[in-house]
Amino acid sequence: MGHDEQQIVLDLGVPVEQTEWGKWVDSDRRMAQVRKFLDYAGLREIPAAPWHEGDPELAKLDAAVADLFPDMATAMEPERADMADAFICFLGECFITFAGAHWEDYEWFGRENSFYDHVNPLLEYGFDTDGDTAFGLMKLMIEDYDPADGGMFSGMADMLREFADDYAASRDGA
Repeated sequence: MGHDEQQIVLDLGVPVEQTEWGKWVDSDRRMAQVRKFLDYAGLREIPAAPWHEGDPELAKLDAAVADLFPDMATAMEPERADMADAFICFLGECFITFAGAHWEDYEWFGRENSFYDHVNPLLEYGFDTDGDTAFGLMKLMIEDYDPADGGMFSGMADMLREFADDYAASRDGA
């Protein structure tokens, strides 16, 4: 085996503590949270393509989101933290799947601007547009949706479809 093919493992016997960000972004943790939200909403999985307007699953998602997060104050309550995290992981996985996004550790501006005590997750999209923090996406979904256009998640589904199209166009060189 040549030098380039060898992997040297050095165990100094000193446990390495995972950072708060490392704990949050851990894919097994996030997938467990995604499953928790899917179960709550009564869905089996995230579809292969964004939900189309009128998709029956949107009604389930709109109802689940309205029940959990009728306003930002409720969404930020400590007793909602686990389900807020489950939904954030779910929403992030949707953007990862449909828009080529990935999570990044963003500057933490305090607990009043984050759903978390020491991290501020940011979704960086797979095409040329500004990223969004988890807090910013939740605030957009809860405070800026138009009830005439459907429920809160239906507004996010519109954004997912738009971002999926933008991501596909960026990959096609358009």
